[in-house]
Amino acid sequence: MGSDEISRSSPSLGEASRLYGLGRLGVRIAWATSVVTLVSFVLALTALPDKVPYPFTDEVIAAQWPGDYYWMFPAMVLMLLFVALVATLHEYAPAARRIYSLTALCVAVIAAGVLLINYYIQSSVMQPSLEKGQLDGWSIFTQYNPNGVFIALEELGYLLMSIVFLCLAPLFTSRTRREKVLRWLFRLSFAAVVLSLGVVSALMGIDRADIFEIIVISIVWLTLITAGPLLAGYFKQEGTAAASSADRS
Repeated sequence: MGSDEISRSSPSLGEASRLYGLGRLGVRIAWATSVVTLVSFVLALTALPDKVPYPFTDEVIAAQWPGDYYWMFPAMVLMLLFVALVATLHEYAPAARRIYSLTALCVAVIAAGVLLINYYIQSSVMQPSLEKGQLDGWSIFTQYNPNGVFIALEELGYLLMSIVFLCLAPLFTSRTRREKVLRWLFRLSFAAVVLSLGVVSALMGIDRADIFEIIVISIVWLTLITAGPLLAGYFKQEGTAAASSADRS
């Protein structure tokens, strides 16, 4: 038994009860994260915006409201679930690994904040401004501009989420198959994001348009969809183990 496992063994009755309840909550959060991510992904795939020329005010844009924005609403919920998921993992982290989980939680809050603000502004401000002809700053902020602020903030937010995955990987210290898969899933996800950024930047330079944005979102969302059921099993296992340990003590 490693030092990380020892530090988590034989919790007090009160602590075991807390961990058991936390495990049940974690199961729900993990499944909700996976499902909401899947819903966001499906809606995003069915609402890929048409390519329109600068200044991105063609009639086709107004005609696509609200279809092109539906996916942003579950995506905003996803940001809150993501923070809750990382916070729950932080509570289960062994003492020697809590620096990783705390770093992951801090970065997750930043990533969620960036994306929440980005999606809320896009879904609540941009379309009414277009309909009223209030177009100052429209072209730089609209999601239809492949070199605009919206795309840049998405890149930043999902890059940060991939860093969260890297920080979470060391938390899974057990040799169980589930934890090995989670460990490698998070590491490979981060590596894929970094590799994609390098390749796209090498081929296209700073003018990446929305190519990297599409890639990084796809990688992060597929990771969350896959990790959700695995994390649900992990939380159930940890909660049950804590309760069983308290019963034996």
